[in-house]
Amino acid sequence: MADGTTDEADLLASPEPAAHREDPSIEALAEAAEHTDERAVQRQLFGWRELASLAIPFALLFVSARGVDFTEVLRTIRGSQPLLVVAALIVYYVSFPIRAARWARLLRESGIRVRGRDLLEILMLGWFVNCLVPAKLGDLYRSYLVKRRFGVSMSRTVGVVVAERLLDIFVVFGLLIVGGYIAFGRTIVPDLRLVYLSAIALAVVIALLTLVTYLLAPRLARFFPAEVRRIGRLFREGVVHSFRALPVAGPLTLLVWASEAFRLAFVLSALGLELPYSGIIFVAVASSLLTTVPLTPAGFGFVEIAIVYLLTTGFGFGQHDAIAVAILDRVVSIFSVIVIGSVLYARHRVKGTFG
Repeated sequence: MADGTTDEADLLASPEPAAHREDPSIEALAEAAEHTDERAVQRQLFGWRELASLAIPFALLFVSARGVDFTEVLRTIRGSQPLLVVAALIVYYVSFPIRAARWARLLRESGIRVRGRDLLEILMLGWFVNCLVPAKLGDLYRSYLVKRRFGVSMSRTVGVVVAERLLDIFVVFGLLIVGGYIAFGRTIVPDLRLVYLSAIALAVVIALLTLVTYLLAPRLARFFPAEVRRIGRLFREGVVHSFRALPVAGPLTLLVWASEAFRLAFVLSALGLELPYSGIIFVAVASSLLTTVPLTPAGFGFVEIAIVYLLTTGFGFGQHDAIAVAILDRVVSIFSVIVIGSVLYARHRVKGTFG
């Protein structure tokens, strides 16, 4: 293909041989991720593990929402301005082509030459699965779809997705500190210390894991079978080599999170509420950290509670207004993905796009 892309034959001729066999455990996980047809979705949504993953946030929401007059909350949401809600949707979905372009750039550092527009539908399908099932299974699913469509090693692709997530978390951590400093100055609101401490702990753990992956993994590899060493090497290459794309991927990541903040800004404006932009950044990135919790789909339950907590405790919002913001923002960012993703997935199944 032109414009820096490659056809399937070129990809199969890349350093990763077409005959390579993945670790059976990875293949089993990928198969579980791929089976999101009607029957499998029912299994995913109504299996005991999935029910347990939803029971936890529902219990948290039930306890935290006691005494809330939801009639008032719904009245606030019904009074929102439709055009601003549409603007929130538009600015949110603008982030997906940016994410696809960033993913393509990271993949290119691992020798996988594809265009962002070729990855856009795969990215949306991954987000769709993440909204339905816990444990970020959608990230594994989109790695598997890249393997099926372009014939490249899933081990390396998963490594690139991990690098993408690491980049997101480091940028979120930086924005959290900057946004919090501008919003609150040098005074840390006592009730928000847990947010800062959690973010710092998460950043330290990720930094240590990255260091271990880079320095210790090659030394430990000799204790494992050859095929496991091959999988590990490809995964490590996917993670480590991706960071060579930082001059391009870094600014794209900032644009992604700017769109997240603008989405929340439009949601607030649609509800007739105001918040300084530093506060919008702080709330957007602090609550997004909880989407990494693998216990529930898209951090369901945890993110909503975090938004309400941050708006009421940190910025003095009324509880009803804060709940309205949380609900409307999640409708824009999660429910809309389920609707659009369902359409894309149905088309994918009918046309056999990736099979």
